[in-house]
Amino acid sequence: MIALISPAKNMRPRSREGVQPRRPLFGQSAGELLEELRGLAPAQLESLMGINPELALTACAYFAQCDLESEGWTALTAYNGLQYKNIEPETLTGEEFDFLREHLFILSGFYGLVRPDDGIQPYRLEMGGKLRFGGKNLYQFWGDRLYRTIFEKGQPVIDLASAEYSRAVSPFLKKEDRFIRCDFLVRRKGALKTLATEAKMARGRMVRAIAQNRWDAPEELEAFCWNGYAFSAALSDSRKMVFVKE
Repeated sequence: MIALISPAKNMRPRSREGVQPRRPLFGQSAGELLEELRGLAPAQLESLMGINPELALTACAYFAQCDLESEGWTALTAYNGLQYKNIEPETLTGEEFDFLREHLFILSGFYGLVRPDDGIQPYRLEMGGKLRFGGKNLYQFWGDRLYRTIFEKGQPVIDLASAEYSRAVSPFLKKEDRFIRCDFLVRRKGALKTLATEAKMARGRMVRAIAQNRWDAPEELEAFCWNGYAFSAALSDSRKMVFVKE
């Protein structure tokens, strides 16, 4: 079983102690993107990325300083967002971290696919942005390469990514692929809703539970229970696992 998650927008200079970072799978393609990104001024990044001037300057500095030949930071500890804080990668045992090395992919606009121990550089580049590379958006740039890598061993895939990043995989799915979406819903005034902040936290806790319990089959995820969320068989099917907080 493979789990997919989104990257975080923010990053921090931190690596997993005792882990030798691997080279990202699509480092050459990241280099192609980097060459074009370095040609953009902060004002252009601000407009095309829809970010404020300060973030545009940060993004511009990231690209200017990016050295894809250097070791970089281990990805699972380098991304810094609610999802990753709830994975708590620094507190995973060596065996738990090793399990995620073989069972987790992080979807990335810049790197394509990132494994937990891949060495990455700080960057800011969202998959669904307006930037064009050779006339292509990032979905078109990556094409079906991410899908083919994820499904090359025919394993079931658990989709814990946001819709923006799932779109890099879902258009290429074949009927025989097991691509199972995990939704985390909260009941409010009789209706079930997704609360973005809580959903990010729940996705992180799910990844942590996968590592700690060595879950390697979708059915095992039914045991996930955190902060009031529990599996709902009534709302789930072969393509969707729903966890509800009443």
